[in-house]
Amino acid sequence: MSDYRSSHSALDRRTVLRAGVALAAFGFSAPAFAAANPIGNAKIEGEGPAVKLAPKSGPYRIGFSNGFSGNSWRAMCIAAVRAEAELLKADVKDLIIVDGQGDINKQVNDLETLANQGVDAILCIPNSGSAVVPALRDATRSGIVTVPFNLPVDGEAWTGYLGTDPEKKGRALGAWLDKALGGKGKIVALGGIPGNSYTAACWKGAQSAFSPGIEVLTFKDANWEEDKAKVVMADLIAAYPEIDGVWCDGAQDAAGAMKALLAANRPLVPVTGDDYNGLLKLFKAEKPKQPKFDIGLMSEPTWESALALRTAVQILKGDEVRKRQIIEPVLITAANYEKYIRPDLPDGVFTDTSLSDDELKAIFK
Repeated sequence: MSDYRSSHSALDRRTVLRAGVALAAFGFSAPAFAAANPIGNAKIEGEGPAVKLAPKSGPYRIGFSNGFSGNSWRAMCIAAVRAEAELLKADVKDLIIVDGQGDINKQVNDLETLANQGVDAILCIPNSGSAVVPALRDATRSGIVTVPFNLPVDGEAWTGYLGTDPEKKGRALGAWLDKALGGKGKIVALGGIPGNSYTAACWKGAQSAFSPGIEVLTFKDANWEEDKAKVVMADLIAAYPEIDGVWCDGAQDAAGAMKALLAANRPLVPVTGDDYNGLLKLFKAEKPKQPKFDIGLMSEPTWESALALRTAVQILKGDEVRKRQIIEPVLITAANYEKYIRPDLPDGVFTDTSLSDDELKAIFK
């Protein structure tokens, strides 16, 4: 980890990515996740002004406001930040994790409580990119390093942000689905928790990529939960006799939607999502029997939490970083999915992870 913490130039070196399968038209690369150092081998672009604060003596107390913990991505995210805190134990005295339980007001209260507890830094995945702004602004002004990640936050009233670019990602997923359908067909769309900024940005990007021949029948929230998505999709199947494709920003939703089609004896169709092992395993099992079934997926690394903690410590130590760190997601399609599927691990695993097999098995035991 010393290569990362030494200076922001270490981050810039990560823009050099090992060779892998790519879809150049979308501008996304696809290295295998088997590398021992997925963060170090990722492509991460620094954007915005440089951030450099006066160094603060450690070890530090770090708070993490997790907006909700309702799926396996969040479970892996929490495990990753805990593992990172152990690696950084010389610098991290306490890691305090609080759960917003999907409640916007509770998360705002959580942020205020962490600030009042005198933490040195706050990490945050927001339920709402606008509702958390005042609490993060107040914490930042009081001298706390604030690092929201994964889901975008409005404005600039935080110290640093990192994550994928959801609008660009959504646009690429929309373009893939459009191409898979030949620019013509009826689709439904499934998103995450109601009102979240990530889905909003993804869906905005997707809509900009659709040809005039793509008819969006409806958009529904499915909470990034496979069981919820299966119920939502069952209702849509009853309402719409023809569904040619399904756009999702998360593959838990995609897997639930495909299983609902199977249960209704409807053909599987092209679908988008991310690196959820359950969908990869479903594709492998069903593709030989389902000629129209296709996948266009882009990873959402569960190690974003570890990178957020590294970034917070780096800033607290007085190192210079960029205001935004944008992670380039990995593209997974029918052409390369076998490089990413983990048939020996549970469906709930997200395969772009820094966790070992043993750590994953402990989560999903």
